[in-house]
Amino acid sequence: MAHKHHDYESESEQFYDHIANNFDHTFDGFLARFFKKFIKKNLEFPEQSRILDVGCANGTLLGMLNEKHTILGNGLDISSEMVKVATKLHPEFTFKRGTAEEIPFESTSFDLLICSASFHHFPNPKRFLSEAKRLLTADGRLVIAEIHIPVVTKIYNWRLNRFSTEGDVKVYTPKELAKLFENNGWKINRKKIFFQIQYYELEKIH
Repeated sequence: MAHKHHDYESESEQFYDHIANNFDHTFDGFLARFFKKFIKKNLEFPEQSRILDVGCANGTLLGMLNEKHTILGNGLDISSEMVKVATKLHPEFTFKRGTAEEIPFESTSFDLLICSASFHHFPNPKRFLSEAKRLLTADGRLVIAEIHIPVVTKIYNWRLNRFSTEGDVKVYTPKELAKLFENNGWKINRKKIFFQIQYYELEKIH
């Protein structure tokens, strides 16, 4: 069956612009909270870590991490409305509007780069993984928490392609992600699968 054409970045921008002011009370915001709580619980990092959250929405994850240890937080989102909301809610952090393929921060600026339930929105994940390499310090880590839908992944992705208007590209299996990481110069240092969450801490292969 032919695939439906999508402009994923435009779809994401429009959808999240629309729900930005009410994000925490939407279904997307409700689900995202589980990923954020999982990251806060499992991710260890020192005080004053320089962290970039890609697909930061309203900045909640950075706020949660800052409760654990004081961080130098930065957020990126494709939705300009989300960036406005995040800046208002968390003026202690820096937020920018941009895409995961061209991230508007200086090279080697971060100790941690985090994607919380956002990687499946990226139309060109290889380009993002290259950008992440540029942005992280030599010993920096890339943290990806993604949706895990075992058994019915193919059916779910078919449904996304046909019906989603939220900029969802595809849900990956753990095997697909492992191959994608390895082929693009990343080593998995830590991996956890917990119900519908698959969690990875990655380092650059030098």
